[in-house]
Amino acid sequence: MLPVIPRVGDFLNSSQRPLHVSKKSDQTLKLLDKVSTGWPAPEKLESANLLEQGLYAILRRTLEPAHAATVVAALRANYSDWNELRVAQAQEICSHLDIPEKLKLDAARATKEYLQEVFQRSHGLELEFLRDDQQSAARFVSILPYIGLGTAHWLMWLASAEKEVPVTQGLVRVLDRLGLIARNSSSKKMRAAIDPLVPDGREVDFLLRFGEVGSRWCDARKPACYACPLVDDCRYGKKAFREWQVQQKRLEQQRVRDEARRAILAKKDEEKRKKEDEKRRREEERVAQKRAAADARKRRETERLARIEAKKRETEAKAKAKLEAAKKAAELEVKRKADAEAKRLAAQKEAEKLAAKKKLADARAAEKKALAEKKAAEKKALAEKKAAEKKAAELKAAQAKLAAKKAAEKAAAEKKEAARKAAEKKAAEKKAAAAKAKSAPKAKPAAKPAAKAKASKAKNGRR
Repeated sequence: MLPVIPRVGDFLNSSQRPLHVSKKSDQTLKLLDKVSTGWPAPEKLESANLLEQGLYAILRRTLEPAHAATVVAALRANYSDWNELRVAQAQEICSHLDIPEKLKLDAARATKEYLQEVFQRSHGLELEFLRDDQQSAARFVSILPYIGLGTAHWLMWLASAEKEVPVTQGLVRVLDRLGLIARNSSSKKMRAAIDPLVPDGREVDFLLRFGEVGSRWCDARKPACYACPLVDDCRYGKKAFREWQVQQKRLEQQRVRDEARRAILAKKDEEKRKKEDEKRRREEERVAQKRAAADARKRRETERLARIEAKKRETEAKAKAKLEAAKKAAELEVKRKADAEAKRLAAQKEAEKLAAKKKLADARAAEKKALAEKKAAEKKALAEKKAAEKKAAELKAAQAKLAAKKAAEKAAAEKKEAARKAAEKKAAEKKAAAAKAKSAPKAKPAAKPAAKAKASKAKNGRR
C-alpha cells in the first residue's frame, strides 16, 4: 500500500493561510528554487510514529515510496524493539527486506546510521518529545550530521499539532545571513518574522531546502559560503565570499611566491644534489674499489678458510671414519664375543644337556648293566649251578658210566670168563664128545643149530 501524500494546505486552517505574498516571500521562492536537496521530499507515512517517519524520510533518499514503506513495515514486524534493530548486523537486516537485492544493503546501513544518531543525540529511540518539549527538540536538531536539518525540520513540522514551521537556530541563522529576518532572542518574534516568508503550499520545501543549506554550507562557525548556491543572494555570504576570494588570491599569490621560492630552492637543491651525487659517486667508486679489494681479500680468506675447513672436514671425516671403523670393529668384536659367548653358553648348555643325557644314559646303562650283571650273575650262577649240576650229572654219569663200564667190564670179564668157561666147557664137552664120538657111534647132524644159538646169546651178553 502506497503512503498517502498529504498536501501542506490540508494541515492549515483558513486563518493560518497567508492572504498575500510579500516581496520577501517572492525572494524566498527564488532562493528555494536555487537549492536542491538531492532527494525528493518525504511524504507522511500513515500509522507511523515520529521515529518511523524519520526512518521513512531517510529511506526515501534512495528508495521509491512503496519500497521505503515496505522496509519500515518489515522492520517493525521482525524486530521487537528499535534498539535490537540498531545493534543488528546489516546482513541480518537485509534478510528481512522484501525489496530488490541491490537496494537491501544500502537500506540496512541507512537504517542503522539513522537509529545510531537518534540514540546518540537523544539517549533513546523515540522522538515523541519533539511534540511538546521545545528545548529538547532544539538540542536534538542542533547537531545531526547524518539526518540533517532539513529532515529534522520536517519531523518537527509533523510533530506540531498546528503544522507550524519550527523555529531552530539553524533556520534562523540561514535566514538572518540571507537578510530575510533579523536575529532575535525571542522565539515568538522569530516565528512572526519567519511565517510571512513561507510560500503557501511549500512549507515542506521551505524546511527541507533551507535546512539543507544550514546542514551543508551555512555552518555556525565555519560556513562554506564559496560553495553555497545562495552566495549571490546572501549579505553574509557575499562578504564571506569576498573575504574568501581575497584569501584565495592571497593564498594564490603566496602559492606563486612559494612556488618561485620552491623553484629557486629546488634549483639550489638540484645543484647541491648534483654536487652531492658527484661526491656520492666518487665516494661510491672509492667505496666500491675498497669493497672490491675487501671482497677479494674476503674471497681469498674465504677460499683459505674453505680449504682449511675442507681439510679439517677431511681430517674429521677420516677420524670419524676411523672412529666409525674402530667403533664398528669394536661392535663386531663385541658381537663376536657375544656370539662366541652365546655359542659357548649354548655349547655349555648343550654339553650340560648332553652330560645330563649321558649321565641319565650312564645311570640307565649302569642300571641296565647292573641289571644285566645281576642277570648275568644269576645266569652265571644258574649256569654254574647247571654246570655243577651237569658236572655232577656228568660225574655221576661218568661214575655211572665208569660203574657201568666196570660193570660191563666185570660183566664182560664175567662173560668172557663164562665164555672161557663155556669154551673150556665146550672144548671139554667137544673133547668129551669127540672122545665119546670116538668111543660112540656118530651123532645125528641136527645138533649143530643148537650150538649156534648158544654162541649168539653169549655174544649179546658181552655187549
